[in-house]
Amino acid sequence: MAVSAIAPVSGLGSLGAISPINSIGPLSPSAKASPVNSVLPSSFSNALRGVQDSIDSASKLSQQLATGELTDIHEFTVASSKAQLGVQLTVAMRNQLLSAFQEVMRTQL
Repeated sequence: MAVSAIAPVSGLGSLGAISPINSIGPLSPSAKASPVNSVLPSSFSNALRGVQDSIDSASKLSQQLATGELTDIHEFTVASSKAQLGVQLTVAMRNQLLSAFQEVMRTQL
């Protein structure tokens, strides 16, 4: 009995909206606004917007499935899984950020 190889996972669509930081540049104490301060908030907001879009898409497809307008159930399953993964990633990132903030607050000067 031969076992075939598993195909690689392709891009995740809107979850791919998180763009890598290619170059941050030198950080100096005299810099008024470092590139990190301008890149990270926009990356997080773009990622959250992408997650919200995937949730909205899954919700719309679930309504179409309930009313009988959607004929391809796989489309709903993929959208639902994509939204679920996006929410799980968002919660994991929030937990890590909260944990890091709490650790910083515990440090004594």
